[in-house]
Amino acid sequence: MNTFKVLVKIIFIAALAYLLQNVFAWWVTVLAAAMINFIIYSKGPSSFISGFLGIGFLWFFTALLTDINTDSVLTEKVAAIFSLPNATLLVVVTAIIGGIAGGFGGLSGSTLRNWVMPQPNY
Repeated sequence: MNTFKVLVKIIFIAALAYLLQNVFAWWVTVLAAAMINFIIYSKGPSSFISGFLGIGFLWFFTALLTDINTDSVLTEKVAAIFSLPNATLLVVVTAIIGGIAGGFGGLSGSTLRNWVMPQPNY
């Protein structure tokens, strides 16, 4: 696994998803991870990791900024709705859910690339 390639994909995924999620619905972040992993090809585990970390970091920092900007009022109320003990756990759960969605989006983009343009087996 090429670490630099994964790092570049994480940055591109987070940047594209940030731009798209401000205009479209939340699920466009999955498409951003798929598009970047389609363009910058790598095998399955690397694609999942880059999608997971790209969207996970983005959603973590977005939720954290929302928590800070609302003085934890909004996140505490939402945490109470989901029966979570505190707002910090809500921020972490949000990042994990976003990361899983982004990971599967990245894996889908890599699989689609491999299906459309198969790589040689040497």
